[in-house]
Parts: sequence; C-alpha cells; structure tokens
Amino acid sequence: MLDKKQPAPDAHLLTEWTYSPVPALEQAINAIRLRHVPLAPTGLEPTQRMLEKLGNPHLKMPPVFHVAGTNGKGSSLAFLQAIFEAGGLSVHKFISPHLVRFEERIMIAGKLIEPDYLLDLIAECEAACRDEPVSFFEFFTCLGFLAWSRTSADALLLETGMGGTYDATNVVEKSVALLTRISFDHTRLLGNTLPEIAANKAGIIKKDCQAVIAPQSGDGVLEIFLDKAKAENAGVSLAGRDWTFADHGATFRYDGRVFRGELPRPQLVGAHQIINAATAIAAIESSAFAHLATHDMLSRAMRNVEWQGRFQQLKKGMLADLLPEGWELWVDGAHNDSGAEVLVGQAKAWGADKPLHIITGFKRRKEPDTFYLKFAHLPRTITAVDGQIDAPMVSAGELRDYLAKSGFADARTAPNLESAIQSLAFQFAPPQRIIITGSLYLVGHALKINNA
Repeated sequence: MLDKKQPAPDAHLLTEWTYSPVPALEQAINAIRLRHVPLAPTGLEPTQRMLEKLGNPHLKMPPVFHVAGTNGKGSSLAFLQAIFEAGGLSVHKFISPHLVRFEERIMIAGKLIEPDYLLDLIAECEAACRDEPVSFFEFFTCLGFLAWSRTSADALLLETGMGGTYDATNVVEKSVALLTRISFDHTRLLGNTLPEIAANKAGIIKKDCQAVIAPQSGDGVLEIFLDKAKAENAGVSLAGRDWTFADHGATFRYDGRVFRGELPRPQLVGAHQIINAATAIAAIESSAFAHLATHDMLSRAMRNVEWQGRFQQLKKGMLADLLPEGWELWVDGAHNDSGAEVLVGQAKAWGADKPLHIITGFKRRKEPDTFYLKFAHLPRTITAVDGQIDAPMVSAGELRDYLAKSGFADARTAPNLESAIQSLAFQFAPPQRIIITGSLYLVGHALKINNA
C-alpha cells in the first residue's frame, strides 16, 4: 500500500500551478492557496457567511443544472453546454480542477473568465472573507457566484467539488440535479461503502426539484437516490425507466420523455460518453429547456461537444512530436475504479493492433488498488513518472515498486513525461500506442507541456 501522507502546501513549490500567462494572477491565486488551505467539507455555514457579505449572489442565478457523482460530471456538463449552444443559448459553468489554466474553472456566458477580471474579483472576495475560515474551494465557489450574478446567461452548469451535501456549491436553492455514476473515490471523506458515498452525493436533491439519475451499478445506490427524492418531493427521471439509450456503433439511439430517435455518435471518445450524453439529454428534458431536445439541436451538440483530457489524442505539439510515425499518444484523466473500467473498455475497443503503453502518476490519498488492479495485465509497459507537478504526488520510485508488486510485468520509472515517451519510442518499433493516465494533474501537466 502506498503512503498517503500529504504534505502541507509549501510556498516555494507554488509555481506555475495555474499556468496563467498573467504573473500577477499566478501570484494572487497562490496567495489564496496559502491563506485558504483545502479543508474537508463539514458544512455550508462558512460559504453562506461569505456569500452574505458579498450580497448573496447565489440567489441571483439563472436556472441551475447541478451535477454530483464520481465519474462523468464534467463530460455531462460539456454535453449540456453543447446542447445549449446548439440552440443559440449561453451558459455559465463551474468545474474543478482545471487542466491547464485556472480560468477553465469559471466560465461566464460561454467564455473563460478574463484574467484581469478574476484578479479584481479575488481582491473583492478577499476583503469580504478576511475574518472567515473558508477553504480554497469555498473561496472560489463564492467568487464564481459573484461573477455569474453580474452577467446574464440562460443557465448555470454547476459541478460539485466533492460529495454533495456539504459541498460549497450546494447553496443553490433549486436546480435540476444530475446524479452520475457512483463509485469509490474520496473514501476518506465520503465513506467506505457505495451507499455512504451515494448518501452524500444525494444531498444536491432539493425540495421540489427535478433529479436525473444515470445508470448505477453499486448495490443500494439507486435506493438511496430514490429515497432522497421521495423525501424532498422531487421529480425523478431514471435511466432504464424514463429514458433509455443504445449504442449502434456510428450512431446511438435515445428514447426519452421528449425526444426519441437516432443521433450521431458523440465526438468524445469512449462508449461511456454515450451514457453521459444521454444523461445530459434527460436533464434537458426535465427542465424548462425541453424544447432544445430536437434531432437537429442534439445532433449538432454531439458533433460539436468538447472536453479536454478525456481520451484525448495529442496529434501535434511538443510531446506528440517526440514520437515517430505510427505511434499514437493519448491522455485520459481516469483516477478511480470506474475510470479504470472505462480505460479497460476503450483498450479492448482499440484492439491489439497497437500494443498499449501506460505512463502514469498518482495523487496521494487516492486509492491505488481500486484503480491499477483493474488493468494489471493490460499494458505492455507501465512507466511511473516524476515531474514538476504542484500536487502531492506519489514518487515515481514508490509507485513503480507498488506496480511491480501488483502484477505489472514491466513497471519502470522516468524522471518526466518527455523522457518516458522518448524511451518508449527508442525501444519499440511502431505501431504502438501510449496513454498518459492516473491523475488529472498529470494530464493537465501533459497538455501544458504539449502546447508549450
């Protein structure tokens, strides 16, 4: 088992974490990281007190689509955004963590927040919470609400940071609540069983709201969600009962309450993305925007949806250019058990024509057994890397030793992504395939380096 001790943030390590082109913004965000350290979510009171000092901007939101779950949250919101934009509407959006630039976390009316505006809002929020013990995530959740309250949009797409009940985003009073698949992640904070985790996630189901429940595989999870919805008098749109989908290869079929028909396969790679697309369509059908659920608008959304870092192929850039012709380089932010299952499924879909090599890093306090053991016999090689990643990562040597003991026949180390890729290209003749996975932080680092 890996050592999960997580060191406290160190001021001299807080460099190039936001990858912002504006040095003043880099410094301001890192200053917030030092003053407002990550805290386990224990209640909404700190967030509510800070929002009150800011004039309660969370009460001035457009219709909210609030998503909680273990996997598929960001992708489901990406599909929602694509559907709104196909209909000529604009959305605010909140996600975490970012992959390359911190500004990715806060989208205002379809555009990333501008660095100068973000700087101004940081100063305003710092003045408001000077005496409040809010965490880093709570601080920027409040900042997001402040930004969104000052610009009009048709909807707010809101991703929880962790859990649901005590997540800082859960101050919204009414929403369409999307519950994506529940699996094991953040067990230290959310619980050691799937029903415990589900009970926390179910906290986003509010009185008289609409709850959209994606397919679930864990025993007891669905019952937790349905019981919570009943207690809150919330409407339910349930996968398999109120809406269904079927993968037809180049297309997929969706049958729901408003739309029924065949749609183009989403341009996001992976069979699991059909689940996320269907969940987003069901959410649209359960909202005041059901008129967007037409064949034309949904087809356009499937073709135009974008989501970085999820089975994304890097064809050009610094890392991609290290490989000779015949190689493929992919990144995927999988880091938990269900993410590993998706990775295995995609590897099987790719087939054996190109042997698979995995380059990986893993964040401390995560659960490596539930991730790595699901594909122990999948890759030809697996390389643990170190790198300039400002996150509490397991060292390459420690991770390599763990992987070797866990059934990976060829576990190795590399000092960074570049050397890992070059070593593989030197040793193996094409065609071959590499995927960088195990951590969103590692994937973000790879995207940053590739486009440097």
